[in-house]
Amino acid sequence: MAVHLTLDNGDLADTYEAISDTQFTKGCSLVAKLAIKPGAAVLDIGCGTGRLGRHVLSLLGPAGRLVGIDPLPDRVNIAKEKNEYANAVFQAGNAEDLSPFADSSFDKVYLNSVFHWILNKDLALREISRVLKPGGTVGITTGARELNTVTGLQIITDTVLRREPYRQIVNIAECAHIQHGLTTTGLLQLLAAAGFRVDEVQIQNSVQVYQTPREVTLFQEASCFGNYLNHVPVSLRAQAKADIEAELERNRTGQGIQFGHYTIFAVATKEE
Repeated sequence: MAVHLTLDNGDLADTYEAISDTQFTKGCSLVAKLAIKPGAAVLDIGCGTGRLGRHVLSLLGPAGRLVGIDPLPDRVNIAKEKNEYANAVFQAGNAEDLSPFADSSFDKVYLNSVFHWILNKDLALREISRVLKPGGTVGITTGARELNTVTGLQIITDTVLRREPYRQIVNIAECAHIQHGLTTTGLLQLLAAAGFRVDEVQIQNSVQVYQTPREVTLFQEASCFGNYLNHVPVSLRAQAKADIEAELERNRTGQGIQFGHYTIFAVATKEE
C-alpha cells in the first residue's frame, strides 16, 4: 500500500502542531544526542510544522543555519508562519532528492519520526551522505517494527480488522506502518550500506496515554497525514474507525488508554 502525500490538509496539519508532544519530546532527545553546537549548519528532513526545528534554532545561535524540508505544503506553511528566525528556511522537499543542496553543506542532518515514511530509503541515505560534511552526523528516530507490530495500538487495530466484514478483504500487512517500517537490524544494515559508521543505536519504550478513543484516532490521522487506515477500502473506513474506537474503549482503565511504543534512536557518522 503506497503512502500518499496528497491526503493531508490544513486541519490535519493544525491538529498535528497542537498534539504532537510525544514526537516532539523524542525529537528533543535525538537532538541532544547529536550535540548540535552554535554556528552549525543543520538539515531537518520531514520538518513538518517546524516545531522541532524551532527548538534546534534556539541552540544554533545567529551564526548557525537551519533548513527544514517537508513534502506536505500545509505543514510547511505553518512552519513558515511560526518562524521568527532570520537564519532558518522552511521549504517543500523530500529526502530522496536533496539536489537543492550542495555536497558537504551540512554538519548535522536529522529525521524525527519520518524515516519509516520514506519509500526509497537507500536513495535517501545516499543523498544525506552527499550533503553531509565529512565527519558530519545523521540522527534518526523511527518505530521499531519488530516490537510495535506486537504491542499497543497495532494489536487493537489488527484485532478489529481480523473480524468480519474486514477479514476477507483487508490485508493487515499492507498497513503503511508495517509495510514501510523498519526493524532495528534493517536500519543498521541500511546505514552501513550507505557508508555510515553507526555510533549509537538504542530502543526506548515510551508510554502514550489518551483519555478517549477519539484522541487516539485523531493523533493517528494527523501523524499519518491522511494515510490512517488506507489499507481498508474507502467504503469501510468510517466503520473500521468506529469499531477500533469501540475496541479502544473496552481497553480504557482509570488511567486512560495506555500504549507502549518502541522507538529506535540511531546516530551515525559520515566517514572523513
